[in-house]
Amino acid sequence: MNTVDTRTKILDVAQDLIQRVGVNAMSYRDISEAIGIRNAGVHYHFPTKDGLITALLERYSDDVLSLLDQIIASPESAETKLRRYFALFETTLLSGNQDKACLGGMLGAENESLDAALTEKVANFYRANERRLAVILVEGQQSGAFKFAGDAETMAVLVFSTLQGGMLLSRVKGDGTEYRAILERLVRMLKG
Repeated sequence: MNTVDTRTKILDVAQDLIQRVGVNAMSYRDISEAIGIRNAGVHYHFPTKDGLITALLERYSDDVLSLLDQIIASPESAETKLRRYFALFETTLLSGNQDKACLGGMLGAENESLDAALTEKVANFYRANERRLAVILVEGQQSGAFKFAGDAETMAVLVFSTLQGGMLLSRVKGDGTEYRAILERLVRMLKG
């Protein structure tokens, strides 16, 4: 197994674990057992857990924000763009045993146990999502598809908070259908 493949596998397994059980419940031992390497192999690539989480969050942010930029750049209607954005969250939740959440949401839930640099990276991920959501919401207001009161930036914070919180509630209840209902209510609320 070459270095790049091992590093990528470590990141993939760590992401899956954090999205399911959280950063504090995930250990290097869990990762090494899942990949079939020695614990020292994980430490070789990521000497510290903070380093692993930083690399993971950077990769995740790049991937998610790139997808959002593609959605925004598409010629689709604002409502379709919003629904595609929502689908990213729903797909994560419904994968596997309906026990996964957004990596950013899971890290945010354990904010107090993260170092200051990681806390700032998580906050930056949230802000980047909210900015992109605001672009979609403004487009919807301008086209007449969305008729909500207040400014798009504040509504973006509300929508993003609902997506993250709704995902956590749905995980606890083990009911992805409720999450879909939350998403539909959000769309109706935005349409006025």
